[in-house]
This record gives sequence, structure tokens and C-alpha cells, in this order.
Amino acid sequence: MKLLRIRNHKYLKMTMPAALVLLLWPGASHADIAIAGKVEIESIQILPAETTAGKHPEITGTIKAISAKVPGEPMEVNVVATLVRPDNSVKSWTWKKIMIRDGEARGFSLPKEYDVKMEGVYKVNFGVYSKDMRPLHNLSKSFAVVDSSRPRVSTTSPQLATGGTGTSFRKSFRRPDYHRIAAGVTLNAVNTARGATLLYWPFKHLGLQASYSMGAFTTAEARLLARHPLSAGFTPYLGLGYASVSAERTVDVIGIKTTFKDSGVSGVIGAEIPLTRRVSGHVEISVADIDLKKEVTNGGLTGLARVKYSPFSAGVSIVYFVF
Repeated sequence: MKLLRIRNHKYLKMTMPAALVLLLWPGASHADIAIAGKVEIESIQILPAETTAGKHPEITGTIKAISAKVPGEPMEVNVVATLVRPDNSVKSWTWKKIMIRDGEARGFSLPKEYDVKMEGVYKVNFGVYSKDMRPLHNLSKSFAVVDSSRPRVSTTSPQLATGGTGTSFRKSFRRPDYHRIAAGVTLNAVNTARGATLLYWPFKHLGLQASYSMGAFTTAEARLLARHPLSAGFTPYLGLGYASVSAERTVDVIGIKTTFKDSGVSGVIGAEIPLTRRVSGHVEISVADIDLKKEVTNGGLTGLARVKYSPFSAGVSIVYFVF
């Protein structure tokens, strides 16, 4: 038994160097674990750097192989591009298994399959990764979407780049990327009435609304609104307000005509749908704490009369943004 252990020990001493030579010998190990060479995002071209709502710029990112691990052999990389809209929604594209040789440059254009209706700054990022998705290099650049009725602002301000990541950014001082004041017409489809409405958005997400309508009921209402733009194109909103409602009716039992009035807290939930650059439609459901009742007297007859008023209403409106 002792002799067998010694022989095995001698056998291991002889075979281990040979095994190491085989593992380290070129081509003996798996070639697919080789580290990729140096590939960079050479540039991002955006033309024009400032566009108007609905018009896509031409966006091309170019990668270049600086050095290959094995000279003359192509390298396999993946390219990922992302676009961040002003509302922080993200669209991404991926090009997989791109073969590129030392010194070669390849361009990748962004498909025009994203929404540019919202005004503001859009950020584009290109990143290049090894075939096992290890980051090699990335670069960012921005473009602006503005209202065509406003004077164009120069977007050739200096760009700042940071170290090895190659990221860059620019600042553009512009007006807010939303319209502020709108006027239009409104229709109540339940408590039948039609009239005018006025909207004022001092902030992007907070605004005020005043409306006045006449018909079966005369209503004056003021609201505080909160909204949140979505990448789908429409903007949901909700609000809290105060409504004053009146209606003139004849009380048949005692044969007199009188006006019923009440006021109370109101609430609304709806959606703003852009129709053109300055015109939008609103569809909403509202509720109001209104009870149109009154004690009436005619001669010796006295009684409590009430006008039927639905606390829930459905309305539509169309507004034009003047600023």
C-alpha cells in the first residue's frame, strides 16, 4: 500500500505540468471566454439639434474598434440605444452580435418609432457592450422639441464630457414645455347645459379652471386641477372645486314660478386629449353636492318643492391654448 501511494504521487508530479501546458496552449482553452478588444462610441449625430413637435430628427450613433484582442480577427459586440423623453419615459433599441474589425467604424440609426409630441429636452444614449454584455463605452447627447410659434434658441452651447464613460450634456434655457392659458366651450350631457370654460396652468402639473354654463341648469364652477402627462399622448387629471347651481321652475301644485339655488363641493376626473398643437379635447366625469329644494308659499298653500338634479355628470369640452 505504501508503494502504491508513492507511485501515484510520482504520477501526479509528472502529469500536472503537462496538463497546465495543455490548458495554457493557444486554442486549447475555450475561445469564447476571450476578453473583447477596445470598442468606443465614436460619435452621436442629431440633425437638427432642435426640432418642432411631431418632427423626428435624424439620429445616428457610430461605434469604432480601436484595437482587437487578436489582430485581424473580428470582435463581437452588442449595441444598445435609449431615448428618454421629457416625462422620463424610456424607449430602447438593441443590435446584437455585431462583428467589427480593428479600425472599422459602424453607424446605427434610431428608428422613428417614438413620440415627439411633447415639448422639452430628449436625451439619447448609445452604449457598446461585449458579447457577454459587459459595458465597454457609452455616450449621451440631447436634442430639443419646441413650439414652432416660438423663436428658435441656439443649441450650440458647449458640451461637457466626463472621463471614460464618454457621457455628455448640454443646457438650454427655454420657456416651459407646456401651454399655460386656454379658453373654450363646454357641454354637460347629463344636467343639460353648455357654456364657456377657462384654464390656467401656472405650473406643469397644477392648474385652475373656471366655467359658466346655461341650459336646464345654470352653473358657475371653479376648480383646482392636478394632471400627469403620459407618453401615450393623453393627460389624465383630477380636481376639487366649488359649484353654484340654479334653475327656474314652475311649481305646478301651487301654480307659481320660482328659482331654486344651491352650492357645494364638487370633484372631477378626466382626460385631456391633444387634437392639434394648440387645441385639445377634454372628457370628464364630475360629482357635485347639490340639492335643489325650496319652501314655497302661495296664498294659504305652503310646501317643500324639489328640482331633480343628478349629482353625477358627464361632460366634454374643447379648448384653444392662447399662450
